[in-house]
Amino acid sequence: MTGHTPTNQPPSTPAADERAARARLRALERARAGKAKADAERRSQIIREELARERAKQCSCPITPASTLGELSGLGAGCTAGRWVCPTLDAIRRRLAR
Repeated sequence: MTGHTPTNQPPSTPAADERAARARLRALERARAGKAKADAERRSQIIREELARERAKQCSCPITPASTLGELSGLGAGCTAGRWVCPTLDAIRRRLAR
């Protein structure tokens, strides 16, 4: 006795292996799409919460709940000039970095 228990499954064929690999790939793609959707919803929720705060009324940054991370980082210092960063934009970036 070698400790190996025989299985009742037939040996796999190249076609079955290909099918299984495609199924795994589809499952991975669905999982990635689901994560991307959840990340976008989280980002949108954070932006909505920050834009609802009192200090956001003075902000003139072009931020919307649909803003992407690239758009947010492309805003630079935001609606403020000089060395200061817009407090609303800063709060959104900090919360998204968590």
